[in-house]
Amino acid sequence: MVMVYFITNRRPNKEKNPTDFTGDFAVEGTAYLRYGFAEVTGKKLENHDIHVELENLKRVDEKSMVDESSSVLGSSANLRRVREKMCKHSRDTVVYIHGYNVEFKEALTAAARLKRNFGASNLAHPVNVVLFSWPSDGSMMPFLAYASDRQDAAASGAAVARAFLRLSDFLKGATPDEECGQKLHLVTHSMGNFVLRNALQEVRRHFAGRPPRIFGEIFMMAADEDDDAFEHDHKLAVLPRTAARVNLYFNRGDLALQTSNKTKGNPDRLGTDGPRLPQSVPAKVSQVDVTPVVSGLVEHSYYLDSDRVVMDMRRVLKGDPSDEIKGRRFVPEQNRYRLTDK
Repeated sequence: MVMVYFITNRRPNKEKNPTDFTGDFAVEGTAYLRYGFAEVTGKKLENHDIHVELENLKRVDEKSMVDESSSVLGSSANLRRVREKMCKHSRDTVVYIHGYNVEFKEALTAAARLKRNFGASNLAHPVNVVLFSWPSDGSMMPFLAYASDRQDAAASGAAVARAFLRLSDFLKGATPDEECGQKLHLVTHSMGNFVLRNALQEVRRHFAGRPPRIFGEIFMMAADEDDDAFEHDHKLAVLPRTAARVNLYFNRGDLALQTSNKTKGNPDRLGTDGPRLPQSVPAKVSQVDVTPVVSGLVEHSYYLDSDRVVMDMRRVLKGDPSDEIKGRRFVPEQNRYRLTDK
């Protein structure tokens, strides 16, 4: 069994004792959050026993991140469980944001696999995983679903920003005695990086353009985001301020992102060949080209399915310096690391 915590702004499949969440926003509003946890079992982690806790907000104000002083927060119990595991077992916590066209239970499965991958070898760094699941359509009509998901990703920015700040503040502890020194990290996949952009802009507005340090490591995997994103404040230029290190992984053979370029009218993708100006990104951004070690069906899901990439991510999570991680070769003219087979 793999325990995964979750936060979602999706609509539940039923009002009482929900067992799943739909591809629509919560009826209370795009910033309304439900917290809970799932016990994920089975050989392919396909069985999900879901427990939901409500924030029970009296009023949702999507413009001001919500005044939670007037709220009865069922989420506190859920976050308290996370903090207890962090302190008692010296575990960091990883927030995971999935990509486009993903149903809720698919997202839970991916989150459970991510947790298992981080704890599956002698290099393991056991973690808690908190899934943020936004209302990705999970549709069989890819062109319509892509446009809809992109709009929903943008609309989810306020909810994700609230979740980030609440997690960060709660896990730090209400008093110095409650601070246990463990870290909060972030993994974003595909269009989840566009969700991240919109969340970052909400945080910027909340802190007058200067976002606080929230994360230790940020992993941007197969980012369905513009390749100039680190050049503009209204995109991701200030993201490095929120973390100790940003780890950008990309694959030139990523057919899903190549399709995004050609059929969706998007400019070149960050997750295909990295930043447009690789020498100009902040020093805190570590660029990792996984093309030499990824092929076939895992070209877009390599963060879960490629043992070689997972091994590299473990080293990062362990805190190894970027230039000391085994199996990387630095390419100075491109200011990036290239993974090797060893």
